Amino acid sequence: METQKLPNATVVKLIERIDSLTSRDVEAALQEVVASGARNIICDCAATKYISSAGLRVLLIVTKPLKKAGGQLLIVCARTGYVYEVLETSGFTNIIPVFESVEEAARNAS
Repeated sequence: METQKLPNATVVKLIERIDSLTSRDVEAALQEVVASGARNIICDCAATKYISSAGLRVLLIVTKPLKKAGGQLLIVCARTGYVYEVLETSGFTNIIPVFESVEEAARNAS
């Protein structure tokens, strides 16, 4: 997973599949970004084609320390794709803001 630092957020480009086999690696990478002091993390799901409940769990785990630090997790994905459908169906769009582009997410980072 690639990371890119922006003035007010760190972008993490997530992998194609986030499931029970890969969620630990994704969690470790995101926790490393949190540990580095990032307050706002933008998860770029442009390449992500599948996310399971294990992947959703990772997003929740990372959201909590960011909120405590006054930051937030933001997600970038197409509103017509599978990932958005899973996020919406599971109610995650009410918890984590979702944007169409990294630029839009960066403008909304606290």
